[in-house]
Amino acid sequence: MTSLRGAVIRFLLGKFNVWNKPLADIRKTMEKIKAQGMPLGVESEIDELNGIPVYRLFPPGAPKKKAILYFHGGGFCLGIYHANREFTARIARETGITVVLPDYRLAPEDPFPAALEDAVAVYRGLLHEGYRADDIVVMGDSSGCGLALAALLVLRQDGTKMPRALVFITPVFDFAGNGKSLKTRAAKDPFKLADPLGIAKIYVGAHNPSSPVISPLYGDLAGLPPILVHAADYDVFLSDSLRLHDRASDAGVKVDLKVWPKMWHIFHMQDKIVPEGKKALEEMCSYVKNSIIDMA
Repeated sequence: MTSLRGAVIRFLLGKFNVWNKPLADIRKTMEKIKAQGMPLGVESEIDELNGIPVYRLFPPGAPKKKAILYFHGGGFCLGIYHANREFTARIARETGITVVLPDYRLAPEDPFPAALEDAVAVYRGLLHEGYRADDIVVMGDSSGCGLALAALLVLRQDGTKMPRALVFITPVFDFAGNGKSLKTRAAKDPFKLADPLGIAKIYVGAHNPSSPVISPLYGDLAGLPPILVHAADYDVFLSDSLRLHDRASDAGVKVDLKVWPKMWHIFHMQDKIVPEGKKALEEMCSYVKNSIIDMA
């Protein structure tokens, strides 16, 4: 049963109308959100990986040379703030695995293909550091999922070995805006976005938004590792998850898709106050942990 807290959060998200404002205002608002604190025992350091700045988040007793490579969302225009850094630290704590969080370049300062180039470089950087592809799980949320998948399609073309598994939180894969849920879920989505792909269009610019290196949903998905997708029923981007499931499955890829009723975009980040978010995060982290344990 959907929690009363969930209904309250949906109401508050509707009142928090920051997303329909200019990018500069959105960035200022995100910067003002105070830190809630890192999980007990998780240490962080700012580092560089193959020329790309990254946060490394180390939980107690993390095994060496095993990593979660996590690509944050934000429409390619919003960076790493307290909220997503602390969220990925909770993932590190829950899984017991080190999280590498790339601070990739952002639009409009650095539009396409800057973020894609950085994502490719970071994955290659882990391999250069001695990580086996089988010791890496790639995760992401929102547009970060699209970035991660596009980077893997680029890497697959040159024969780079794919990671052990992919884990996507309410993903966005189609920046051409062809998803039916952009209309069918608009009334239920608590964010009430005037243009769901608004700031992402800044990244895309004059490039073809249906290109697989921007919208990987239009690419050849054969040869990808197993995928876990958590989607939300009250999310305008729901159809991206449904379409990925169908296209990847048709290409012979194992895809586990779970659609959470009455939940919203990246509801996992409210895991501290929304029971469904806590359960979803636990299920997702268990999947990652089991993948790591199975690694030889």
